[in-house]
Order: sequence, then C-alpha cells, then structure tokens
Amino acid sequence: MIGIQFGTLLAFAVVTESIFAWPGMGKLIIDSINLLDRPVIVAYLLITVFIFTLINLMTDLLYSVLDPRVRLGGPSE
Repeated sequence: MIGIQFGTLLAFAVVTESIFAWPGMGKLIIDSINLLDRPVIVAYLLITVFIFTLINLMTDLLYSVLDPRVRLGGPSE
C-alpha cells in the first residue's frame, strides 16, 4: 500500500504545487503546458513514468521478499 501511495503522491504533486505556488516539477509542467513547451512536457512525462514504474517494481520485489507465499517464478506443480 505504501508503494501505491508514493505513486499517488507523485501524481498529485502538480496539484499541490499549483495551489500553494511552490516551485518544483509540478509548477514546471504547468508553466510548460501554458507555453506549449513540448520537449519539457515529454521529458516530465518520461521521468514521471520511469519513477512510477521503478516504485511499483521495488514494491513488487519487496512484497515477494516479505511474504513467503509469493513466488517470483511461475507456478510450481
């Protein structure tokens, strides 16, 4: 659950930074959208997707280590 919450935190950083006018990645993407700065928008999306995928991968690997019922391989018959 914590790993999923990190993904949600990453997604809503844009909203939080916009509301409180904090400088950061969220403000950068909003300013880039307003200026139609496509390379910055694409770079932001690639970084966000990479971080989100990395968090989910680490969560899945950690879950398989902590719970012995979960196996990384296929079903063993």
